[in-house]
Amino acid sequence: MRRSLRAAVTLTAAAVAITALGGASLPVPVAAVPPVHQIVWIAPVYHEEAPVLSDVQLIKDAAPERALLAQQAAEAAARAAAAAAAQAAAAAKAAAAAAARAHTVNIWTTGFQDQVNACRGGVDMTARYGMRIVGEHWSCGGSSFPTSAGAIVRFTGLDAGTYRVIGLVATLDAYTSHTYQVPHNYQMLYQTCRGGNSHYTEFIALQRIG
Repeated sequence: MRRSLRAAVTLTAAAVAITALGGASLPVPVAAVPPVHQIVWIAPVYHEEAPVLSDVQLIKDAAPERALLAQQAAEAAARAAAAAAAQAAAAAKAAAAAAARAHTVNIWTTGFQDQVNACRGGVDMTARYGMRIVGEHWSCGGSSFPTSAGAIVRFTGLDAGTYRVIGLVATLDAYTSHTYQVPHNYQMLYQTCRGGNSHYTEFIALQRIG
């Protein structure tokens, strides 16, 4: 019995060897292989926070904007100055042109009615009225004397100067009125009788401008 079992084992081993040598595949037990899990890399998300700047850095960063604002302000000031200069030049030119067209009165003497009757030009009557007044007859220059506000009058001779007309400030009757009724507080008054009629003695106020 033992001999038969040993022979069987020997024959079986030989058969296995022959089969292996013949190229036949032998079943190989396969162990259970666990599934492979692929690792997925997820990039972390970072929330960038604004840096906290120092006062020095803030001032440094704001420097270009301040420089631009300063430049703009300087340019605006330059434009305003140029405009003001141009306006002043235009005003001076207009004043010069007005002065060139100014009505001219030559004050040839001081006095009152007798000197006015001489019809030689303006008469300074300050001593009679107690205020600066120049008089002329209507037919000796009074009719052409400007009465509209802003007109320019140049006096030569005595009391020489340039004046701007303020306007007609009073019309008095020379036969019934008194000198205290003549308007005061003006730098100069010009007197003439409208139409040569002393009942309508006009007083034109003037402001000195040159």
